[in-house]
Amino acid sequence: MVDFRKRLNKSEIEKKTNPIEIYDSLDRRSIAGPLRPAQHKILSEWYESRKNQKDLIIKLHTGEGKTLIGLLILQSKINSDEGPCLFICPNIYLVQQVRRDAKKFGISYCTIGEDNSLPNEFIDGEKMLITHVQKVFNGKTIFGLGNDFIYVENVILDDSHACIDSIRNTFTISLDNEHSAYKKLFELFRDALPEQGEGTFLEIENGDYNSFLPIPYWNWIEKSEEVLQILSNYREELSIMFSWPFIKDSIKNCQAFISGQNIEITPIHIPIEKFSSFHKASQRILMSATTQDDSFFIKGLGFNSDAIKNPLDNPNQIWSGEKMLVIPSLVDESLDRDKMVNTLAKPSDKNYGVVSLVSSFSKSKTYENLKSIVPKSNEISAAVDHLKKGKFKQTIVFANRYDGIDLPDETCRILVLDGRPFFYSLSDRYEESNRMNSDSINIKIAQKIEQGLGRSVRGEKDYCLILIIGADLIRFIKSSRTNKYFSPQTKQQIEIGMEIAQMASDEVSSDNEPFEVVKSLMKQSLQRDEGWKEFYKEEMNKIQPNNSSSKIYNVLTLERKAAVMNYAGDYEKASDLIQQIIDNHCDDDSEKGWYLQIMARYKFLQSKTDSNSLQKSAFLKNNELLKPSEGITYKKLEYVNENRTKRIVDWIKNHKNFEELMLSVEEVLSDLEFGTTAEKFETALKELGLMLGFLSERPDKEFKKGPDNLWCGVGNQYFIFECKSEVNVERQEVNKNEVGQMNTHSGWFENQYNDSPVKRILIIPTKTVSYHADFTHKVEILRRGKLRNLRNSVKGFFKEFNKYEIDSLSDEKIQEFINAHKLDIDNLLTEYSEKYYKKTS
Repeated sequence: MVDFRKRLNKSEIEKKTNPIEIYDSLDRRSIAGPLRPAQHKILSEWYESRKNQKDLIIKLHTGEGKTLIGLLILQSKINSDEGPCLFICPNIYLVQQVRRDAKKFGISYCTIGEDNSLPNEFIDGEKMLITHVQKVFNGKTIFGLGNDFIYVENVILDDSHACIDSIRNTFTISLDNEHSAYKKLFELFRDALPEQGEGTFLEIENGDYNSFLPIPYWNWIEKSEEVLQILSNYREELSIMFSWPFIKDSIKNCQAFISGQNIEITPIHIPIEKFSSFHKASQRILMSATTQDDSFFIKGLGFNSDAIKNPLDNPNQIWSGEKMLVIPSLVDESLDRDKMVNTLAKPSDKNYGVVSLVSSFSKSKTYENLKSIVPKSNEISAAVDHLKKGKFKQTIVFANRYDGIDLPDETCRILVLDGRPFFYSLSDRYEESNRMNSDSINIKIAQKIEQGLGRSVRGEKDYCLILIIGADLIRFIKSSRTNKYFSPQTKQQIEIGMEIAQMASDEVSSDNEPFEVVKSLMKQSLQRDEGWKEFYKEEMNKIQPNNSSSKIYNVLTLERKAAVMNYAGDYEKASDLIQQIIDNHCDDDSEKGWYLQIMARYKFLQSKTDSNSLQKSAFLKNNELLKPSEGITYKKLEYVNENRTKRIVDWIKNHKNFEELMLSVEEVLSDLEFGTTAEKFETALKELGLMLGFLSERPDKEFKKGPDNLWCGVGNQYFIFECKSEVNVERQEVNKNEVGQMNTHSGWFENQYNDSPVKRILIIPTKTVSYHADFTHKVEILRRGKLRNLRNSVKGFFKEFNKYEIDSLSDEKIQEFINAHKLDIDNLLTEYSEKYYKKTS
């Protein structure tokens, strides 16, 4: 072999450590061009001043080449003899993508062997290892736990927000209702669960997926030995084995939720510090998009707030890619979700892909009926490949999948964001239903929306038309209360979208149909109208960077410290830290209640009396939380002193202007449709009562006994509602269980309210009652047609206020509106429900 080094007068060739020089020396493929300016800037700054920083976040716009930056940083460390180096992706699909990139750029890497062993090239620091998060963060990890671990010098988490979700899933045990452990645990807590919601418990018994209850922590802790006995019998099963090493010794520090379909058990605190390969690494780098809020790295990964506040980014580039956000219903109210889905979901010949992101599989049914492709989780890669091969005829629909899917260029020129993202884990759903106004929940929702918006624009020159449909999503992005949670880039894109909607609305006329106006807009994006491109560029260059420091950093830091203290058994210190959050960071009672419940849990193993007292305070501030084991009595609704019109005016005044008012109205009414989850439907029905000037509550949810909804109106006229919004609309009859629930809740009303006048309404798609069922009280049925009439009446009523200053309206005028739209008590008693038909055989 010819030794060329002799001619160089060098026995060894010095390895390059500057990542920019490394890139120039790589045997990369011809399609891999020079580094982009943003990559050059990030790599230079890292090498010159940030390469020894323990915790670092690198933030870049989507499609700016974060993966290559991560690969070059790890190669620099290897060339500096600072290995082993680990590159972690959130899933196997992205591992394959990163490996393809490494190959394209000529960067050497290694993989975990088929025998699940770590390669020597990785351990010896010769090559970086590319793997996915589940391989590293699980109870049986080959990287080891605690003091028995494989040392890793440098770790990169790519798409780190998705990694956090994957890590949490690894720690969660979820057992479906067919599993014998589910059945045993259900029986173990059978007596405790009805105390947290009698009606909900009955729905869980009947196998309802969307109905769920938390298992009270006091019952869980007191029966923790029995829980361990049950779970240990199945510890070698896939659903338990990877979580078992953490669960088995800290079962009291877990929380559990049970639905009609599954039970979910997850630690309150995920001990990330036990994963020493990650925790003790010299440098831990998280890759994050510029649109993402990184605050949850504090609690999820143990990063300090200074790392969050000082990311390594490229301030010279304030935006990337082109997104035309179109909100059809703001152009004209006739362009609602049904109209747009019916237009976009049908197959058609085109030279680009159309993709819809829907919030749930139930929402995807409409698309499926119109011949769209709706891939299951294990079919997502094939669906993406389908688009990449240029098969554009059918719309592709991804259900509740807002990250991990890249759809650049022609693979997706039209993206539909259909509805506000939906939380799937029971713990997330519980938190969302109890903390609707919290920064924590709204940041998570905004983050999912931004992840969705980023699916189709994957580079600086990429472009996409994005249609926003669904009243709940439109309200979230428009409302001043919630749109503040978006990044500056997304906020500006939303502002442009609002401006476009207003300009398009002005174009609508008798000669110019609303849909034709929107179609014209769509063509301007797709056919690269120069005026639109220049307008977008000019508006986006007005973005002001967000320099405000989020108070949630302090809250999450305190939450994490408290959870660590509780995990270590220092319940007093843990409680003190939560008290600091309550004293300094809680503005409303529902949030105070949330943290009081956390404190009550921390106190339970120290003092059951103090814990119950705190739980009582939590429940009184936020009665959707756990009902304490003692000390709470139901307080009757009584309509005293205030007239109905004043309550309506007060509700209207909660909105800044008429536009925001109608957004609220639309959001409530859009949830009052069959097919909506019980939680959303019942929440909307409660809000509808308040909108119409009634006292309104959800006894089953808020006091754990009674009907789904209760309204109290003028003259103490009551309405009780039992809601069956998730029932199949083709259902032929009301069954015995549903009749039984109404009978139970009618009895509850009698006990609480004696002979008060009441209208009992069962909201269900059929008026035929099973031969085997009998109502014990007078009940009427509210079906789809009457429900639609009620929605139309309410919408028409609130539209009346567009022409008036609210303070100038007399009670008489408002009452005139109420009567005109058949929303007076007499019409509510007679107009929107009908008698049922009883089967005779």
